[in-house]
Amino acid sequence: MLLNLKIFLDILKFTKGPQDLPSRPNLLNIVIIANIVVGLITIDPKIDYLINIFFAAIYIIVTIFFIQIGLKIKEDNSPNDIKYKSRYLQVCSGILGVHAFIAFMTSIVALIIDPAEMLLMMLFLILSLYAWFVNGHIFKNAFDTTMTFGLGISLLHSITCVFVMMIFIQVLFI
Repeated sequence: MLLNLKIFLDILKFTKGPQDLPSRPNLLNIVIIANIVVGLITIDPKIDYLINIFFAAIYIIVTIFFIQIGLKIKEDNSPNDIKYKSRYLQVCSGILGVHAFIAFMTSIVALIIDPAEMLLMMLFLILSLYAWFVNGHIFKNAFDTTMTFGLGISLLHSITCVFVMMIFIQVLFI
C-alpha cells in the first residue's frame, strides 16, 4: 500500500501516470472508501454529514461512468487495436485517489483558515486549478493524447460532475 501511496504522490508531481498504478479492484475500493471518509470532513458545521457523503457518492459514480464511457469511445474510435477499457481500474483509481488527497488537503486548509478570509478563496482556486491540471495529466496518459486534450477532458469531467450535482440539488431542495 505504501508503494501505491508513493505512486499517487508521483502522479501529483506529474512524474508518473495512472498506468503505473496496479490494475486491481482492491485499490479502487480503497480509494472509493477514502473519498467517502474525506466526505465526512465538513467545512461548514451547518451542513449535515449525510449531504457531504451524498455528494462524495455522486462524484464517485459520475467519475466511474465518465471514465468508462470515455475509454469505450476512445477504444471504438481507435484505428489500432489498443484496448483502452483495460485501463479502467487504473484511471479510476488515479482520478479518485488524487481527488481524495486534494479534497483532504483542502478540508484541512479550510479548518485552519478563517472562512471569511480572502486567502481561503485564493487557496481553493489554486487547489482547484492544480486538481484540474493533475486530472488532465491522468487523462492525457489514459487516452494517449496531448496535455491540451487531457485538460479538455478534465474540464469536461468537472463540468459533468457539477452539472449532475446541480440537478440533485434542484431535485432534493425544491
